[in-house]
Amino acid sequence: MYSRNSAHVSLTGRFNTLKQHFPIFTTRDIHMNYVDCVRWMGNLVLSKSCENCIICWKPGQLDQAQISNSDTSVTIIQRYEFKECGIWFMRFSLDAEQKILALGNQVGKAYVWDLDVEDPGMARCTVLTHAKCNSPIRQTSLNKDGSVLLCVCDDGSVWRWDRLSKV
Repeated sequence: MYSRNSAHVSLTGRFNTLKQHFPIFTTRDIHMNYVDCVRWMGNLVLSKSCENCIICWKPGQLDQAQISNSDTSVTIIQRYEFKECGIWFMRFSLDAEQKILALGNQVGKAYVWDLDVEDPGMARCTVLTHAKCNSPIRQTSLNKDGSVLLCVCDDGSVWRWDRLSKV
């Protein structure tokens, strides 16, 4: 038997719904093609098109706290470049702490960046490969702490990569 309170859902985290009919910000200055994946990284945006690059950027100027509706400027923080990923629908992922970024390419390689650095330009990239993984990796997923990476390929295979512990 269940009491009435056991089925009660806590609403302490609710917020009022806002209908927004027009965007607050829009730009065509980041990518020259359709964007197929986007994620928040704090107050910054990570976005990817089929141009072999994930771009970390911010609407407005870097030191600007809020943008106005008329502001169209953007600040590019960092570019994470990779190879052989010029096809559509290739998704990247971040771990929960936003310290690891992962993306697969169209020939079965997984790119993993360590974002836990002071300077975004110093992010190290590791390329994970296996002779039998050679079809497009369409989706990646990292577990909460970024120690396990899953890659899903066009051929129906799922690859698991475990991060080696630091010595």
